[in-house]
Amino acid sequence: MKNEHKITPGEKSVENLIDFLKGKVDIVETEITKLTKSIFKHIIQNVVHGNQNKENSTSNELDFIVYEVVKNNRSNSYYQSYIPKVDHSENVTIYVVFEKKTRGIYTNSNILFLELSIERGVSQYDYDNDTDLFKGYLFYLDSYSKGEY
Repeated sequence: MKNEHKITPGEKSVENLIDFLKGKVDIVETEITKLTKSIFKHIIQNVVHGNQNKENSTSNELDFIVYEVVKNNRSNSYYQSYIPKVDHSENVTIYVVFEKKTRGIYTNSNILFLELSIERGVSQYDYDNDTDLFKGYLFYLDSYSKGEY
């Protein structure tokens, strides 16, 4: 599967990912309190128990930065492809949450999640050792290339 994609190992920082996001859509930094408590709890669980948490950070050590994707022409394709799971209203907001220490990513847009996860990259170690993080990275590449989001 490595040979199907041209992969250059290397990981991007959260700052790089924010710049990448700004290149795709207009964003506004917001407070974590804009998310529901259940979503925030879900994000914490994913970050604490996720493969990206290499240092075994606890929920008290996490540092989140939250953005709202501005609904305009630049973000129209993301909003058009958004399929609400719970909220069936027209007033949906796409959020992107980064955890600075683990470089964890949460967004309620599947396309943005794949694009950001691919842009984040994979370490040389994960690449060389065919780790779960590398296998996940290959999955993201395949899903994105097939339009499966």
